[in-house]
Amino acid sequence: MTEKSLHGLTKGTELESAIKAVMNAEANGVMMYYALARLATEQGFDDAAKTFVEAANQEAVHAGFYATLNGKYPKDFWGLVAAVQQAEVKGEAQVKALADKVRAAGFITAADEMEIFAKQEGHHGVILGELLKNRSAEKVEKPAQKIFVCPVCGYEYVGDINKESDDWTCPLCGQPKSAFKPKIQVKAVKLYDGGFMMKSFACGGGLPEGSIKEEKLRSSLQNYVIDTGDEIILVDTGFPAEESFPVTEKSVITFGDKILNYVDALKATGYKPAQVSKILVTHKHPDHTGELRAFPNAKIFISRIEADDMKLNGDNVVRVDFVDGAYKNFKACQKIADGVYYIFAPGHTKGNSIVIVESGDKFYMIHGDVTYTDEALIENKLSVVFEDLNAARDTLNRVRAFIKENKTVYLSTHTPLGYENLDAEKIMTLPDVEETPAVEVVDKPEEVCEIKWVCSICGYEHAGDTPPDVCPRCGQPASAFRKK
Repeated sequence: MTEKSLHGLTKGTELESAIKAVMNAEANGVMMYYALARLATEQGFDDAAKTFVEAANQEAVHAGFYATLNGKYPKDFWGLVAAVQQAEVKGEAQVKALADKVRAAGFITAADEMEIFAKQEGHHGVILGELLKNRSAEKVEKPAQKIFVCPVCGYEYVGDINKESDDWTCPLCGQPKSAFKPKIQVKAVKLYDGGFMMKSFACGGGLPEGSIKEEKLRSSLQNYVIDTGDEIILVDTGFPAEESFPVTEKSVITFGDKILNYVDALKATGYKPAQVSKILVTHKHPDHTGELRAFPNAKIFISRIEADDMKLNGDNVVRVDFVDGAYKNFKACQKIADGVYYIFAPGHTKGNSIVIVESGDKFYMIHGDVTYTDEALIENKLSVVFEDLNAARDTLNRVRAFIKENKTVYLSTHTPLGYENLDAEKIMTLPDVEETPAVEVVDKPEEVCEIKWVCSICGYEHAGDTPPDVCPRCGQPASAFRKK
C-alpha cells in the first residue's frame, strides 16, 4: 500500500518499540560520526573526516525518518517550531555563559568555537522567528484546540495529550506526559477596528474642561473568550448585531469598521456558541451585553446591581454577590473556575466588575471599561463615563497597584492595544504618576420620568419622552439611543 503521509505510521503498532530503538541508534550514530570527523581532522585524516561527515548526515536523515514513523513530533508542527524558536533564542545566552566558564578554566580554543555555536543558536532563533511570522499571516480559521504545557521547558502540546501512549515524553526535555497541565487560553473576539476617540473623553473624567491636551487615540471594539481546557467562558458579548453607529463632527468616540457580528467573530476564534458554558458580564452597557440573547443555554454571571438595573431575568441568569472574599488587593470576588476570578470593581457603573485569569506566571486582566485606553491607565486618568467618581478612582488605584505587583497583560475593550497586548503577551509596566485631583461632582436630583433612553456607545441615560438630539457625553446622534 502507498501512504500519503508516514507520520505516526508505526505508532501504536507492534513495530513501535523496534522503530524507536533504531531511531535512538541512528541519533547516537550522528553524534558518533561527527565526533569521529573532528578527531580525524585534528589528526590529519581529512579524507576519513569527509567520509564520517557524510555518514553523519545520512544517519541524521535516518533518525528523522524513524521519528516520523513513530509520530515522535506533532504532525501540525508549528507549535513545536515556536517552542524550539524560544529555546534557540535562550540557547545563545546559555551557550555563551558556558563558553565563558570554559574560557575561565583555560580552554581557549574550545571556548572560541563555543562562542561561534552560541551565535549560530541565536541565528536559528531569528530564522525560525521569520518562518513563524510568515506562517501567522497565512493562518487558516479552524476549530480551537486544547493546549497542554510542560512545566519544565514550557513546550506546548496542541491537541489531546491523553491520546499519547503512557511512555510519551516531552520532545524537548523528556518530561513524562503526566507532568503536563492544561493551559488556560485567552483570545480576542474582534468586532470593530480602525476607529478613534478623543483624549478628553478617554482621560478627562472629573477634570476641569480644557485640562487635557486634545488628541485622537486609536479605538476598536473587542471582547474576550477564556478556554480553561474544560470549558469555554465569554467575557462580554459586544453590540447587538443590528446596531450601526454614524460618525458626526461631534463624535468623541467611534469604533471604526465592523469586522464581524459577535457570533461570527467568536467562530473566527475557533469556538461555536454551543460550546459556551458561562458568560461573565463586566457591566450593563450595550457594547458589552448586546448578544447575550445568542447564548440561551449559557449561564450569565452578572453583578446583582447590574442585573437589577437591566431587569435581566431568566433561569440562566446568575446574580453575583462576590461572596468568595478578597482577591489580592481587591475587596470582593467570586471564583468562576480554577484560575478565573470575577471581581467587584465599581465606578464606571455601580455594579461594574473585572475578570482576572491566572495562567502560568501571568495574570490577564479583562477590565471592561475601567479605562477606555491604555493611555488613561498609564497616565492615571479616568474617562468621562462613570456613575460613581469616587468608586471609579478607587478601582483604578487598585488596578494600578495590582499591575505593579503582578505580571499583568492588560486587555482593553476599546483600543487595539487590547488585542495587541494579548498577541505579544506584553506585561504592562506603569510609571509612578500622582492621582489628579478631581472636580467635586454634585449629584443632581433624578428627573421623574417613566421613559429613559440609553446611549448605545457610552451608556449615558436621558429621561424624557424622546432621546436628546446629541449625546452630551460622547456626541452620538439621537439614533444611537435605545429605550431602557
